[in-house]
Amino acid sequence: MNPTLRPARPADADALAALATQLGYPTDRATLAARLALLLAAPEQHFVCVVEAEGRVCGWIHGFERPLLESDSCVEVGGLVVAEDCRGQGLGARLLAACEAWAAARDVAEVSVRCAEQRHAAHRFYRREGYRHIKTQLTFRKALAKSA
Repeated sequence: MNPTLRPARPADADALAALATQLGYPTDRATLAARLALLLAAPEQHFVCVVEAEGRVCGWIHGFERPLLESDSCVEVGGLVVAEDCRGQGLGARLLAACEAWAAARDVAEVSVRCAEQRHAAHRFYRREGYRHIKTQLTFRKALAKSA
């Protein structure tokens, strides 16, 4: 396997949706394609990269710059997934390094990631990549009615 990193393209929607489902976020192709189109249209704010091996998309990362009022901007990893059958080969580390390089090129000094409490393997991965646990918090969400 000789994996390559490249920017995501609209034609990747099927593969990205399947990988999002593996990550625990079931998503159909049409929904993911619409989201991807928005992100690809705003490259100054979003970074979406895939790892491809032998013509197959087997991982992706999404990062975005998060400007804040109370502290310096940072790049946040919105999602990172490697196909279950491709894990343990360093692909996640390569994707993360690509996002970090994108942040550095934008003169952003910090990358952050949120990771669900039960994802112990992911916690080990991020620690191995030099990330440190800085706080535990609750996430609140409120669904709003869609306008017509």
